[in-house]
Amino acid sequence: MLGDQFTALFDCGMVFCAKETIQNVEKALAGRNLDYIFMSHTHYDHIGALPFFREKWPQARAVTTEKGAAILLKDTPRRMFRELSATAAAAQGAECDLSYNDDAFRADIIVKDRDIIPLGGLSVEVLETPGHTRDCLSFFIPELSLLILCETTGVLLPDGYIYPAFLTSYEDTVRSIEKCRVKRYKVLSLPHTGAVSREISEGYFDKALTANTGCYNFILAMKEKNMDENEMIEAFFKEYASETLLKYQPKEAFLANARAAILSTLK
Repeated sequence: MLGDQFTALFDCGMVFCAKETIQNVEKALAGRNLDYIFMSHTHYDHIGALPFFREKWPQARAVTTEKGAAILLKDTPRRMFRELSATAAAAQGAECDLSYNDDAFRADIIVKDRDIIPLGGLSVEVLETPGHTRDCLSFFIPELSLLILCETTGVLLPDGYIYPAFLTSYEDTVRSIEKCRVKRYKVLSLPHTGAVSREISEGYFDKALTANTGCYNFILAMKEKNMDENEMIEAFFKEYASETLLKYQPKEAFLANARAAILSTLK
């Protein structure tokens, strides 16, 4: 996003895509520097390439919440970034450069709900939208009537199905959906999809709520059947791990997310 004074990028993608993504961003910047990298949340497929972006644009400032900043400094998430990045690259038959310094995963600017970052002629309103993770952020650019969603509301798949993606809290997910749907947007940008047509955007939040509620009730139904954790994960896989989804998400990541969704619901 090109403001009169500052430029911004929303997420920077996976490690094995870093070179191509940087080339695309460089082309879009047309000679300007990259000033902000807004992180929707701290997962490898959204910010795994951060070290390479820092190398290319050392002055760029990474933006996240206080919770996100704390996660970035922990050893376990940093290890998972490497492991899942390698798995994703292998699944695509791509090379994966893991020679980066883990210390590149850090926050430069901490934001909270409703904070506004001016870009000059454009501004970014921060919306805390937890549910997928506790540090999830969505963004509203009022001058463009553009709403950029994180994964909390779900992930729209090519077959039109919205995959529910709450990992930390179904209740937070519902509140986040309601917070976003009241924004006066004209353009809706979805995670892993980008800007969608008016036909999709107009009905998106109703469908997202239905998908997430259905998943929540599915987990509760498994609990009523006294299924143990392994049985629940197996049943969840059969219900939600479509061929379409697994083209985009490694099975290891799916299973980790399934376990998180189940455990957060049972709590």
